[in-house]
Amino acid sequence: MTTLTQENYYEDTNYLTNSRYKRYQQCQAKAYAVDKGDWVEERDETPLLLGNYVHSYFESPEAHEQFLAENGDKILAKTGKNKGKPKADFVIGDKMIDSLANDDGFGRLYHGFSEDDVQKELIVYGEIEGVPVKGKLDSVNLTRGYFVDLKTMKSIYSEEWNAELKQRVPAAVNNILGFGYHGQLGLYRNLLKQMTGQEFRPYIVAVSKETMPDKEILEIDNDWLDEGLDQLKENIVDVWNVIQSKQKPTACERCDYCRSKKKLGKVVSLTQLINN
Repeated sequence: MTTLTQENYYEDTNYLTNSRYKRYQQCQAKAYAVDKGDWVEERDETPLLLGNYVHSYFESPEAHEQFLAENGDKILAKTGKNKGKPKADFVIGDKMIDSLANDDGFGRLYHGFSEDDVQKELIVYGEIEGVPVKGKLDSVNLTRGYFVDLKTMKSIYSEEWNAELKQRVPAAVNNILGFGYHGQLGLYRNLLKQMTGQEFRPYIVAVSKETMPDKEILEIDNDWLDEGLDQLKENIVDVWNVIQSKQKPTACERCDYCRSKKKLGKVVSLTQLINN
């Protein structure tokens, strides 16, 4: 297997990442086509850029400067009265950064104390159900046995409907469960234990994208971590076999890629639509 480094981490495909796994969970056919270069995904990259904008600031000054150098043209407005100034999303990003940077509780958690061994962007790797898996952790306090994942969210407490739980929940709940962050943190905790032999406590620092950002330190209960990891274990071999071309990818028949391949034939009844 490849020896993973900061330089080759994102180019390496010998290990499966959580984000790649989630793409295959959404639609195997689309993810496989993207991997093979047969389909270019069109999506708004602003949320990802904003998340990385905030992340890089707390990684190190050098990492933030590199991010700005590589993405400055996407951050600054090209036209209008604000030409040359940060776009609105990144003005909010600066507020999110300031909210955390001026919070002593965040500083102690994310950066640790002077005597702590804290690693930023630590690469973890191992095997899940025989599949090689890797990940990158925002901040790991090896001295105190915990790691922190920084998540940017639309809101933390505004209420939303959750169809699975059949109740209204704070937006952070839908964010964590909808994006599978409980599985991601369960996976990272497992990989850390494989590498160190120790149990680590995972925390999420959530910061909202509101005009006045909200923030919380969130702990995911062990039951949710176990459930998320169990779901990954149930599907990871199937996903890996598709990636390795050992089995044919299945189509979700609902995404943009599947719609591009759709041909009319069967008739769909109203009842079928309702029950779909």
